Amino acid sequence: MESSDILRGTPDSFEIEFKGGRSALYSNPRSIPLKAGDHAIVEVERGKDIGLVVREGATASAKLQGKGAQGLILRHATSDDKNRLKELGDKELEAHRICQQCIGRQNLPMKLVDVEWQFDGNKIRFYFTSDRRVDFRKLVRDLAGIFKTRIEMRQIGVRDEARRLGGYGRCGRYYCCRGVIGDFDPVTLKMVKEQHLAPGSPKISGGCGRLMCCLRYERSFYSESLKEFPKVGTKIDLGDGTRKVTGVDIFHRTVTLDDGERETIKVAIEDYKKGRLASEDAESNPRDSESVSEEAMPGRGDAKSDRKDTGSVREDAKSDRKDTGSVREDAKPVREDTKPVREDTKSNREDSPRRSRGPSRRNRRRKKEKDVT
Repeated sequence: MESSDILRGTPDSFEIEFKGGRSALYSNPRSIPLKAGDHAIVEVERGKDIGLVVREGATASAKLQGKGAQGLILRHATSDDKNRLKELGDKELEAHRICQQCIGRQNLPMKLVDVEWQFDGNKIRFYFTSDRRVDFRKLVRDLAGIFKTRIEMRQIGVRDEARRLGGYGRCGRYYCCRGVIGDFDPVTLKMVKEQHLAPGSPKISGGCGRLMCCLRYERSFYSESLKEFPKVGTKIDLGDGTRKVTGVDIFHRTVTLDDGERETIKVAIEDYKKGRLASEDAESNPRDSESVSEEAMPGRGDAKSDRKDTGSVREDAKSDRKDTGSVREDAKPVREDTKPVREDTKSNREDSPRRSRGPSRRNRRRKKEKDVT
């Protein structure tokens, strides 16, 4: 292959990513042959910087939503450039420590997030977060006197902090803001409700503490899938009364119904559209399974006949109980005969001598009243 063919097939623009996930589109007027994974030296404001090629051509333009080029690609990064990049990493850690000490001495209400040293050393960027506006003019003067270069302070939000530091979400994948999403679009609670998620659940919050970015770019999938399902609150008559839709599951393709009295049931969306609680195959399966079980387990049929035989035994036992009832009736006069014995014992008690207690108090009072009259 000739060199002219290579140059003719080289993309005219590339997406270059810098430290912390910051990326921009750079033009390639010199037709430098680059591919994803290569390091390149690019032209920036007041100097040069080094970045990693992540996308090329139309793919890069689509990712950055049609944004214009921020500068030019100058050349390939050499091995010396890559070694210098590692040295800058060590210098950034030292700058982070020094800046943190200055913030503590001045008692500024800010949190230092990251430090980025430009490749040519002409500028240092300090990224920080704060809940309010911070007057950092004295801090900039102190840092400029220490590092002898241009200082730039950038206040970012918590979502930008998560992008710069990186990490893994609860799904096990790298943060969407770092690898999938170019710009931060607003994520609202309306998107949460559209996807039938609990608004107060901590599972819908990302590492930054805000609503997860995936709620936005998954919204189109849910909106398209929910067109096939009824809205929550819809009422339908399925033969056994009016039921209300209380939930839908687009993954298992089921609809949850409730009539307010009995327990809720889940119906397949196909059966819901046909106005029935279960499919015809599901209704016929229990009968078939019953016959199969009886054929496969003949012992159950014998057990049923044994139950009938035991029924006759129970009837015989019942007749025996009736016979015993007559015995009880015969035994009843015996109890009556024993009654006079109890009366005799009563008379014996009366005949037996007992201790006289004398007239009672009431009798004495009556006798006294009678004597007075």
